Amino acid sequence: MNLKHMFEMQKALDDHILDEHPELKGQDNLEWKTLALLVEVGECANEWRGFKKWSKDQQPRVKVKTGYEMVDNQFGGISPDFNKPVFKNPLLEEYVDGLHFVLSIGIEHEFVDEVLEYFEPHFIQDHKDPNVTKQFNSVFEAASGLHGYESLLYSYLALGEMLEFTQDEIEEAYMAKNAINHKRQESGY
Repeated sequence: MNLKHMFEMQKALDDHILDEHPELKGQDNLEWKTLALLVEVGECANEWRGFKKWSKDQQPRVKVKTGYEMVDNQFGGISPDFNKPVFKNPLLEEYVDGLHFVLSIGIEHEFVDEVLEYFEPHFIQDHKDPNVTKQFNSVFEAASGLHGYESLLYSYLALGEMLEFTQDEIEEAYMAKNAINHKRQESGY
């Protein structure tokens, strides 16, 4: 995973948001970014479902049909091809939504250079808890400022591994969602 590139992409998105919302310039945006991260982590946990001990359905939402591929039809229009369903991975999408805020918080704190200088992928293992439920709780604690930014970053990356996402999947999904977020800013989202 190319963290430097992802921080650069996040900085460009953050700048785009500031251009669209100039009232945010020059103020401390850490509080709402932290709350947004906590909400996204909760949404990710909701898609994971493993904490829902009261439910018989605790399977993570990793493949949900969203429709069908649209293809040119014989009448010169576009119609769905019912033999080609389109799927999304809600768990990965929510994880990546949270990653946007993890990176943005690092930018807000001005920790990017320090993190990139000292980042060691093997430290992710040091931030893994014995199970996913405890890992979500560790991310909540780190996001609440109890352990510092490096702990938040490593704990969040460890969560991604524990949810069985590859670094390539995370990076690809991050880039796709980053592009969507830019389009949302342009359309007045």
